[in-house]
Amino acid sequence: MLFPILTLIGDYQWLTFTIVNISLYTVTAIEIDRHLFFLEHKNKLNGVFAFYKEAKLNLVQPQLLHNNLTRREIEVAMSILDQQTYKEIAEYYFIAESTVTKHASNIFKKTGVKNRREFINRFRS
Repeated sequence: MLFPILTLIGDYQWLTFTIVNISLYTVTAIEIDRHLFFLEHKNKLNGVFAFYKEAKLNLVQPQLLHNNLTRREIEVAMSILDQQTYKEIAEYYFIAESTVTKHASNIFKKTGVKNRREFINRFRS
């Protein structure tokens, strides 16, 4: 989106290079943060993914194969496993508490549990 604008401005390579480099460093920082987040929550992720692997192998709940958790649902699931309240999760991810509640409801439906306590008991490592 910036390249057409910079082309109209003219031959300002210093400006173009600066914007491109800042964008590159920003994306790199975001990716590093994402990898660190997943490394930090590796055990919890393994619990959630192990459930899906078991369901796939045993075909206990084949609907889970078609309704995998979204990235945000995985993040909320890991936060729930950290014993965070919905309000704390909402503040951490800058979303509404009602959105966290909806994500939690979707997670519980997709994983076949009835409530937060059952989810924690099933997936706590």
